[in-house]
Formats: sequence, C-alpha cells, structure tokens
Amino acid sequence: MSFDNLRFVDIANLFKTLDLALYPMEKSSFLQSNDIGEINSGLSSVANLYTKSSQLLIDDSFLINTKTLEKLKNYMDYLYSLQELFERSKRLSSNEIEVLNKRIKENESKFKKLVSEENANNSRSPEVTRLRQLIINDKQEIFQQLNKDWLIKQCCFKEYVMFQETQYLISEIWLEWCKDRLKLQEKLVALYDNVNNELLSDMPTSR
Repeated sequence: MSFDNLRFVDIANLFKTLDLALYPMEKSSFLQSNDIGEINSGLSSVANLYTKSSQLLIDDSFLINTKTLEKLKNYMDYLYSLQELFERSKRLSSNEIEVLNKRIKENESKFKKLVSEENANNSRSPEVTRLRQLIINDKQEIFQQLNKDWLIKQCCFKEYVMFQETQYLISEIWLEWCKDRLKLQEKLVALYDNVNNELLSDMPTSR
C-alpha cells in the first residue's frame, strides 16, 4: 500500500509537468489567470498527502512486525512448550511397576517355600536373606517410581494451569492491534481533512 501511494505521488507530479502544454497561458486579459499555478499547488498538496500517508503505513507495518507478530510468535512458543511438556512427560513417565510387582510375587513365593523348608530342617540359607533383600529393593523401587510418576503429573498439571493464562494474551494482542489501527485511521483522516480544506480553498473549479 505504501509503495502504491508513492507511485501515486509520481503520477500527481506528472500532472504538473504537462499543464502548460495542455493549457498555455493566453495573452487576452479575460484568459489571464494563475489557475494553473493554483491547480499545481493543489496537486502538490495531494502528493504531499500520499507521501505522508505512505510513511504512516510504513510505520504501521513496522509496528505490526515488532509488536503484534512478536506477540503471536510468543503465543506459538507457549503452544509448542506445552506440547513438548506432554511429550516429555510421556517419555519420562514410563516405568517398570508391573514387571517389579510380578518379580516380587515370584520372589515372595520362593521366599515362603524356602522359609517353610528351613523351618522344617531348622536351618538358615543365604538364599533366604538374598530373596528378602531383593523383595525389599523391588518394593522401594516401586515406591520411587510411583513417586516419580506422581511428581510428573503434578508438574504437568501446574504447567497446564499456568498455560491457561495465555488465553488472555490473545485478547491483549488483538486489543492492541485494534487500538493501533484506530490510531492509524485517525492520523489518515486528519491528513485527508487537512488536504480537503486546502483544496477547497485553493483549487479553482471554474474561471
């Protein structure tokens, strides 16, 4: 839009270079006037309007790129972060609880069998002590893995609750965008109002 406005400035300026060829000054007192000069002055006002509006559009484009688009990028980052959080949680929350429970049951069964045999023989074997320690270790491992799983879920929950606040970022982005558009339109209206007053008072419409 800014580029098109600058092209229009060139067109308006071309009008001023053609005027004397099209409308040569006559020597008769009836035709003598400075209408061409006043028309050219009006064309200069129009060209100036488009030059200024072109700069306003450039400034507005810069504002959108540095503020609106940056905030939209930030919002996208929040979305990607949440997605990565859940992907990471799935990867880290894998556990061996089922395997451990199965192994505990097997070892407990072996342990009970050995203990009953030892009680019958009034003897103690190192295997009983080893099985007892294995069972204790596996139960501790289950506890740790359950605790880890709980911590991961709590972390995800808190992160997700915090993420809910990003919905207001959407409102903030578009409210600011709307305010900036309104400011731009007010500046453009002021430009058109000024040039309108200049043209009405300066540009002749008849002899």
